[in-house]
Amino acid sequence: MNEIVIIIVVLTLVITYYATKHTKTANEFYTAGGGLSGWQNGMAIAGNYLSAASFLGISGMIALNGIDGFFYSFGYLVAYHVVL
Repeated sequence: MNEIVIIIVVLTLVITYYATKHTKTANEFYTAGGGLSGWQNGMAIAGNYLSAASFLGISGMIALNGIDGFFYSFGYLVAYHVVL
């Protein structure tokens, strides 16, 4: 298990180092210089949707509100498709 964590951390640092060498302005950093395709942007949105914050947020809503909190997850699902 520890080896996997180390590999992920090293891979993240390598990608970060590579990205810092290829970006010169804040616009390039925050918006990728406008060079992302729709597919890449969609994958970024999907990654954000499936982030740990979403899972923890829904778990918290269920813990606080019971079954009513569970129905919030359907709202996220519908909103996700509207965004796409």
